[in-house]
Amino acid sequence: MSATPKKVDLNRWRETIVRHLEEFPRQYAALEHAMAAFGDFDLQLFKRAFDTAEDIDAYNQVQAVERALGRVQNFVAELAEAGVKIAQLPPPEKQHASAAHRAFTALSDARVISKQLCRRLIRAQEARTTIEHGYLGTTAGNVHRAAELIRDSAREFIAPFSEWITPYLAGEDRDGG
Repeated sequence: MSATPKKVDLNRWRETIVRHLEEFPRQYAALEHAMAAFGDFDLQLFKRAFDTAEDIDAYNQVQAVERALGRVQNFVAELAEAGVKIAQLPPPEKQHASAAHRAFTALSDARVISKQLCRRLIRAQEARTTIEHGYLGTTAGNVHRAAELIRDSAREFIAPFSEWITPYLAGEDRDGG
């Protein structure tokens, strides 16, 4: 990054990260709970509820999955973006990607997360965007796959990210790796 961040920006990013890390377990549990409404997150049960026009209770359970997967993925993306800013990690070469994609790539380049997890987080971000912004064309299978991908990639992301970011939250300097 070219300019040293202002103290007010560093404090805002730290506050965002601390709040998100404190709240993450509850949001993650909400996603798991919403998915559990469909047994072992059975695709056929989910599809019936997704497609129903009569059983509004079942459809509301689908809505709970959609809301929860969006929240969890938003938390992961916001954590990555704020963490990259605090650590002043160099931006990836690919600048035309979204802020979340750039943050995941920067974390991968700094070896905070694996390249494989980076790819999965980018796919999860794209799936969340499709569900939230292209809803009418979204299928039950798309939402089901997205929920599983987000659940699994968020679980894999949170521990290495938390360990890596902790010194920055105290204001300590640390290189990106």
